[in-house]
Amino acid sequence: MLNYRETNWRYREGLETRNYRLLFNQVLSRQTVQEQKKRTERLSLVKFFRGSKRSQFLDICHNFKKNDIHFFFDENKRFHITLLGFPVVNPLYYEKIREKINQFIELTQTELEVNFNVIRLGTKYENKNTLKPVSGVSNGTIIAIGRSISNKKLTNYGNMLTSFLLNDKNLSDMLGKKFRRRFPTVWCTMGYYTTDFVIQKDLETLFNKYKNLNKSFFQIPCCEVELGLSHYKDLRDWKSLEKFKLSGSLVN
Repeated sequence: MLNYRETNWRYREGLETRNYRLLFNQVLSRQTVQEQKKRTERLSLVKFFRGSKRSQFLDICHNFKKNDIHFFFDENKRFHITLLGFPVVNPLYYEKIREKINQFIELTQTELEVNFNVIRLGTKYENKNTLKPVSGVSNGTIIAIGRSISNKKLTNYGNMLTSFLLNDKNLSDMLGKKFRRRFPTVWCTMGYYTTDFVIQKDLETLFNKYKNLNKSFFQIPCCEVELGLSHYKDLRDWKSLEKFKLSGSLVN
């Protein structure tokens, strides 16, 4: 059995969080497999990991693949965190959102970093309600998680950006006043299992290797974010709209 702590939102709206214990003894992955299919295009503001950071994630994926051939990952995967994900919106709003993000970044001009603490199984939630974790069950994803307390500046930045967008009446009406980051943490989805199974000792041992990640390698500067579109959760058909340096200057 795998044992973790998770930080999540406390209520359906607002920024109050709660912490609870997670116990995983089985993987039920059918819903996760279904979620990899093409869907309606969505807008996201993300930080991509490239070079040696991407290679490190790939090496870890290979270790899980060696443990179980039913673990799937793409060798060309775009490893990333989502600073802010958007619901399905009318494409007529894309330019307005881009402009407001640019305004916010120019006003704030800050330096951020991503801190990953643990690599673990993802949580399965009841009827897709992310406030209700299913006891004992993982959804089959493998994720690198950065706890809220280790990423306070980054998560606060995402929350402030959300508030900035909602201060625009047109965007507030379109996004809804409950619009916020999906989770109060940061995470990078590395891959997923394609079958259901009960967790065995060998997998527990492998995950325990990644319970306390090396801070010198998994503390990653976040100097640039990218706004773009994709029909897939893993961003495989990513269409970049704009790259932003968080110092405020625009990157072509």
